[in-house]
Amino acid sequence: MKGLFKEPLGLTTQLLAPMLALVVVMGMFIFAWSFYLSKTTLEHELAIDTEKTESIVSLSLKNTLEDIKDDLIDMTLDAEVRSAIISGDKEVLDRKLYEFMNSKQGYLLDVLTIYRDGRNWIEAGVIELPIVQLRNKFKNTMSSSPAWGYLSFRSLNNIRTMLVCAVPVFNKETGEVAGILYGGIDLNSNVSFIDRLKKASAAINGALISRHRLIISTSNPSKTEMKKLIDWTMNIEPGEFKIDEDLIYSTIQLLPQQSDSPLLFSFSRINPTFKYLKQNYMQNLGILLSFATLLAIFTAWGLQKRILKALKILTDYAKNVASGNRNTSFIPGQVKEFNNLGLTLEEMVSRLDENSAYISKLFSSAKAPIINCDLTGTILDMNPAAATVAGVDDNHVWSQTLTSFFHKDFHKKVTEALKQAAQEDLTPVLELPITSADGTVKYYIWTFSPVRMAPDSDPDFILLQGLDVTENREAVKKAHESEARLRQIIDLLPQEIFANDLEGKFLLVNSIKAKKMGRPVDEITGKFLPDVISDPVEVTRIMEDDLRVIERNEKLLTEKSFRDEDRNTHWIETTRVPYISAENNTPAILTISTDISRIKEVEQELKSLNKELVERVTMRTTELENANTALVKSMDELRQTQDKLVETEKMASLGELVAGVAHEINTPLGISVTSASFLKELNEILHNSFISGQMKRSDLEKYLATSKEALDNIMKNLERSASLISNFKQLAVDQASDDIRQVNLNEYIQGILLSLKPRFKQYKHKLTVDCPKGMEIYISPGSLMQVITNIVSNSLLHAFPDTEEGEISITAAPSRNGVMLTFADNGIGMSPEQTLKVFEPFYTTARSSGNTGLGMHLVYNLVTRALNGTIECKSAPGEGTSYEIWFPEGK
Repeated sequence: MKGLFKEPLGLTTQLLAPMLALVVVMGMFIFAWSFYLSKTTLEHELAIDTEKTESIVSLSLKNTLEDIKDDLIDMTLDAEVRSAIISGDKEVLDRKLYEFMNSKQGYLLDVLTIYRDGRNWIEAGVIELPIVQLRNKFKNTMSSSPAWGYLSFRSLNNIRTMLVCAVPVFNKETGEVAGILYGGIDLNSNVSFIDRLKKASAAINGALISRHRLIISTSNPSKTEMKKLIDWTMNIEPGEFKIDEDLIYSTIQLLPQQSDSPLLFSFSRINPTFKYLKQNYMQNLGILLSFATLLAIFTAWGLQKRILKALKILTDYAKNVASGNRNTSFIPGQVKEFNNLGLTLEEMVSRLDENSAYISKLFSSAKAPIINCDLTGTILDMNPAAATVAGVDDNHVWSQTLTSFFHKDFHKKVTEALKQAAQEDLTPVLELPITSADGTVKYYIWTFSPVRMAPDSDPDFILLQGLDVTENREAVKKAHESEARLRQIIDLLPQEIFANDLEGKFLLVNSIKAKKMGRPVDEITGKFLPDVISDPVEVTRIMEDDLRVIERNEKLLTEKSFRDEDRNTHWIETTRVPYISAENNTPAILTISTDISRIKEVEQELKSLNKELVERVTMRTTELENANTALVKSMDELRQTQDKLVETEKMASLGELVAGVAHEINTPLGISVTSASFLKELNEILHNSFISGQMKRSDLEKYLATSKEALDNIMKNLERSASLISNFKQLAVDQASDDIRQVNLNEYIQGILLSLKPRFKQYKHKLTVDCPKGMEIYISPGSLMQVITNIVSNSLLHAFPDTEEGEISITAAPSRNGVMLTFADNGIGMSPEQTLKVFEPFYTTARSSGNTGLGMHLVYNLVTRALNGTIECKSAPGEGTSYEIWFPEGK
């Protein structure tokens, strides 16, 4: 704005300008919004109109094609035509086809052909159809109902696009297709067809397009309007539309079911709705813009009147404040913003006064000495701290110069510093001592700062600020002494030590490293690597290692060997450590090199000893592997022997079972034989009485009574024998097999004990069973039988050496989704050592009696493996023995 106008603009202009800008922005917004609403409304109307037009055109096309199809079907239903097709009468068909083509029904057709036996038989149209494409197009409808198809093919040098209807003619006697009647419309030349579409869509121009190729148009394609329509159609999808001035461009896909090559009907027409919306939009836009402009002008005029009055109040107050009148106050007007501004200004004046007092207090209470002087060095003011340092009264420093404040030896430096601060716009810094009244000398760093009251003006005065560095000088002195002591220690170390920065500058070198380089320490310190080391490859290597140490921020350990003049090998270990140099606060690297030749010799000796030790371990390992192989082989042989003994134990149990069952069966079979012999004698006596004729009625009655008793006795004992044999058979099968089946646990235990009954006859021991009668479980019966047989046999053999009236109990009960079997006897029991070894193989206390010690070991294996259960033995001397066996209930 300053570049456009030499003087500031008036308030009215400044108010009116943004109002007009606001009007323009509102106008643009109204225009955009109106355009958006009009466009949205138009697009909605066009979408509805296009949908209606598409329905009308599709319906018109469907009706036209259905009419033609119906006419063709009627023709094939003609008895004379059908008979001619079946019999092959071409003369009749030629006449019929010619009459149809010249009738009202066939005026729209360009093709009328009959195909028979897979070839073009009779042709009444002007175009011959390709048989291969016809077959592919109508392969699914040749033997069914009539259908229309959209077909494109090359004819001579042109590509023809046709709508073809295929109507099959059936032989009623055979049910086969006798021929096919094809009727078609050549879309490339049939003007009547495109005119129908144009009329149905109420279009000005129209065109048929397929595969981005013009088929036919309602007017010359070179005309501007038609060319625009065709060019637009080539780049769009069906269903889109375009507004071009007063014209609407639209497209409709004909026969959408023919998806292999879409046929598009593109047309243009005038839409009166668009013209009405456009005129209405312009009228509304003009009215809104005029109203907004008038509103802005009146608003600016009203604001000017109110703002000018309030602004005058504000400027009057500002003038009073600028003139130094602090007794005036701001009077609020009618504009809130100006009132806020006036009150803020009033508050700023008050705070400015407070800040002035605060700065004065800061100046006087500052601990550091501060001196204010003019550009010539005349002291204008100083704070109490500065007066105390100089040993003068701060009320008697006016018109004194800085040369009287500092020692005469430093007057020249002070004068040059004043000149630089006043003329060269610099801020000099000097370290100057001051002697206090008691003679103490203190060192201060003085900063000469030029001060400007206005930003772009020359300095008005110079402010000196002092910083007491007396203690710092003492600390630096002590640091130098410490550095000297550290230097002495480094020189005494046996390692080569030096430090350098990233640029290769030596910061520190001990005497041993300097001696190796052949130069004094002072000659190396401060110089760069290439100045001291002549080998550029070595310099490059050192710089690369230093850079890697700084980047990784971790120490780097390297080893290097070399040969001396006597061809002796020496090893040097170098450690590089990153640190921050205190001299310039930049990254540096400390390098320490140590001769580790003796360590390497010891390492070599250790490697030799280690190699020898590895060879000995390898040899010993081979010996142990051979011994282990032999041990494994022995274990396999032992396991095979154990399996054979276990199998022998099973067979021995089976033998005892056979002996017991044979003994049990012997008694009922003996009784049956005796009864049968007695019955045989009675039969012979009765037979002899009957032969001799001496048989009496009483003899027959006696015989019948005696024979009935004998036969009952025979049947009872035979049934008992059969039951024993069946039970023995099942037990024998179970013992030889590990198959799982469902058993009644109570009945199965009773059957096992029945097979052991002969063994109990040798003793007077009492055996009791406590098991639920209806307890059905899935289990391997043979394994359970072997377990019960071995435990009972073990009790009979070992539990009662001193008594013949012992007690053995078997208890079964459900437990934890399984069965808990408890075997207990009141025998002599076992010691703790025997209890621990009871399940070990080959352990027995009666080996002299021929026992193998595998019975209980077989029980343990059967319970844990075959039954997937657990077994626990509890016993004590004189308290009997019990076995608790748990196994899951199988499914």
